[in-house]
Amino acid sequence: MTKPGLLEGFAVLAGISIGAGLWFEHAAHQGAGSPASAAAATMAVQAVASNGSAQMPATPVADAAHAPLLAAARAGKRVVAAGEHGVILLSDDEGKTFRQAGAVPTQALLTSLYFIDDRQGWAAGHDGVVLHTQDGGETWTLQHEDLSSDKPLFSIYFKDAQHGLAVGLFGTALQTADGGATWTPLAVESGEENDHHLYAIFGDPATALCIAGEAGLIYRSTDGGASWSTIKTANPGSFWSGALLKDGSLLAAGQRGHLFASHDQGASWTELPSGTDQSLTSIVQDTDGAILITGLAGVTLSSSDGGKTFAAQSRADRVPLNAALSRPGKAALLFGDKGIVDQP
Repeated sequence: MTKPGLLEGFAVLAGISIGAGLWFEHAAHQGAGSPASAAAATMAVQAVASNGSAQMPATPVADAAHAPLLAAARAGKRVVAAGEHGVILLSDDEGKTFRQAGAVPTQALLTSLYFIDDRQGWAAGHDGVVLHTQDGGETWTLQHEDLSSDKPLFSIYFKDAQHGLAVGLFGTALQTADGGATWTPLAVESGEENDHHLYAIFGDPATALCIAGEAGLIYRSTDGGASWSTIKTANPGSFWSGALLKDGSLLAAGQRGHLFASHDQGASWTELPSGTDQSLTSIVQDTDGAILITGLAGVTLSSSDGGKTFAAQSRADRVPLNAALSRPGKAALLFGDKGIVDQP
């Protein structure tokens, strides 16, 4: 039986997957050099659908910039984005042009990216996939996968080159102390109900690290992730994203426009008016302190006062937005179900 409040999230994921499957088959045909290679690409899609193998490498496609994208991060000055069928995009000109990464050993849906510097980073996604790069995203290696059950990873985080966390569906949580070479289970929840979905890792490991979860739950660690406490907020839905702001405060956002702030390192949370009932997917802060929150149906929230108040806008095309990256002196880059949105 599906848990209350999860239908919206599952519907979004299903819509992304179905739409992306149609996009991928079309792009594979357009990008193929011959009818034989187009047929091979289509067979590859069918094989992934039937056996769920994460070992099949991502296929070069002609229209990768319009692939459904769920995650974005910076590797130094480089922009990296990831999404459906293992597509990873790279830009070295602040998003003016993108190219597809050359070596990605999976066609799984990638949901999260994290870089600790301009060279070393990780990606996570469905099939329990964890990928690692040491060259700024040009090439990737497979560090972890789990095909034994349907437990996708939704967020990955590293506090340094060795110590990282990854979380996902039904309370799945993994930890590594050797840069991702090996991963072991991590207990985030305790008690009988210990299978709530875990959506986003955020915060400061030196003070308080947090995980945004299902059913209005925030998980908090003050010892770098070794142990966790569960905080029940007034949010009736799930938190899908979270962020540490420059002043040390925290924001968490999610289903139906619910937006919460914490000014005591995640110990307590207060709801803020968001001005929308659309679900919120990502939070970024610019170097000048301006905050941008993305959401479904083309919604964005902006704040110029450090997160005290937000103004909501809605795009005319209502394209679902999944991630954003700030750019100094320029409008933020937006990523969503139709790939790179408003590419400059």
